[in-house]
Amino acid sequence: MLDAKVVLPLVIFFVMGAAVLWLLWRVVVAGGRARGERASGVAAAEIARRSEVLLGDLLLVVDELRRRRLSSQDAAPEMAGAQDALRRQVQEATALSRSGPWATTAAALVADMERAQRAIDLIVHGGELLADVSGVDWGEGETSVKRGYLNLVHAREAIHQRRETIALVSQTRRSGGGG
Repeated sequence: MLDAKVVLPLVIFFVMGAAVLWLLWRVVVAGGRARGERASGVAAAEIARRSEVLLGDLLLVVDELRRRRLSSQDAAPEMAGAQDALRRQVQEATALSRSGPWATTAAALVADMERAQRAIDLIVHGGELLADVSGVDWGEGETSVKRGYLNLVHAREAIHQRRETIALVSQTRRSGGGG
């Protein structure tokens, strides 16, 4: 028969081992979750940064179009390239907005990027009206380009604010304040 001097240390050893294993499991799960959250935050910030740079470059082109220093035909390739790039970035941000800790922020980022897409569409429409040789709709074309330009500026500012929010929240989480 087993002696109490042998059984008691074995029981204590197994209980302590189970507690250590449980604690390690919790650390691995929580660490994995934190790494996933951090990766999502980095991805959202990178999408916002790329969108902001893209819109900043596009604003220079649109400003030239708005001031009639650039024809709508010359601006068309830039506009089409920006629309394609922004469409891809919207898809990336939409994937982030489906779940996870950054879902709400990514959904707001998607909304801001879609606002920028609508602004680009308005600018393209205005450029088409300005390119009309008859000149009948030039006033409407100029108005469309100017409104699109302002909407693009506001969308870029909103994306910038989202990026700053993501950076602030990420920094808070890293320092231990957010869990």
